[in-house]
Amino acid sequence: MPGQARPPGPAHGASIAFAILFTISGTGHIWQNNLKYRSYRIGFLLPWAAFLFTAGFTLREYGSYNTNNLGVFIASQVLLFIAPPVYNGANYFIFGRALYYLPYLSLIHPGRVWTTFVALDAAADVVAANGVVRVANARAEPSAIKAGLDLVKISLFLLMGMFLAFMALNIHFHYRAVKAGVFNYKLKVIMYELYASNLLILLRNCFRTAAFFYPWHSLANGKEWPLWVFEFVPMVVNTYLMNIYPPAKYLPANHKIYLAMDGKTELEGPGMVDKRHFLWTLFDPFDVKGIVQGKDKKNRYWLSDGIGGPLIEAQSSGAELSVIHQGGQTVKTEA
Repeated sequence: MPGQARPPGPAHGASIAFAILFTISGTGHIWQNNLKYRSYRIGFLLPWAAFLFTAGFTLREYGSYNTNNLGVFIASQVLLFIAPPVYNGANYFIFGRALYYLPYLSLIHPGRVWTTFVALDAAADVVAANGVVRVANARAEPSAIKAGLDLVKISLFLLMGMFLAFMALNIHFHYRAVKAGVFNYKLKVIMYELYASNLLILLRNCFRTAAFFYPWHSLANGKEWPLWVFEFVPMVVNTYLMNIYPPAKYLPANHKIYLAMDGKTELEGPGMVDKRHFLWTLFDPFDVKGIVQGKDKKNRYWLSDGIGGPLIEAQSSGAELSVIHQGGQTVKTEA
């Protein structure tokens, strides 16, 4: 039917080759992030995403020899569809850890980056998974297939919107780090890696979104090579990018370690403490209420570490400030 996005029949061999590539990458993620650098949280999502691809491609290869097995076909489609958003989740966590590293530049509580965006992603994934199951089932009624197609379209637009919001946070943080003079080598690697990863995921999402608006006999849906070029290959590049530059190598495993405002000294602080109720931090991660009322409850421990000073306030206000350290406390006076 017009507008129905039916994936092309899988060719023999290619899927198992990609399953092997993702298995190697996932194993590498475990070794690099979990075992070598002891960062279990950073190392959790990357291998999970890789092994989802491994399972999806394995089932896809099996399905290429058993074309009448509808269950295997549907399972492979769902796995290959939900695996890329897990890489999104990994990027959310990596960015959140970068915010912990520079807490004085964060617009949002670092611990809420992952929970906020993953919660939104999960909602979109539930919608997408329900849609993919209906679209992939050739025995379903046309109305059910159309409803599934609409669900997938909605989920893809939701993901695109969240992606743009996440990129805006990345760019804003990058800008503030450069302006504050604390954009060191570690942050450069992390931020440029996130940009590259986000662009690869964006390429995949754009292709997926476009494919669902073209008929099943179009080039996007009637041939197999666009699927490999615009979706699977970018995901392979993305996973190996994270192997070449393992995030745990550049970010402290301990989220309480932060970079002082001199841009050189790493210290262990108390961590970002938000005294609001957890539900408030979840539904109002930017603490808009506190900002409006002038009562945000951030613990600005970086102002009393004896090293830095109110650099951000000085730059934003344009006033020249002198910093005097007295008894371990930072006193701000206008010059």
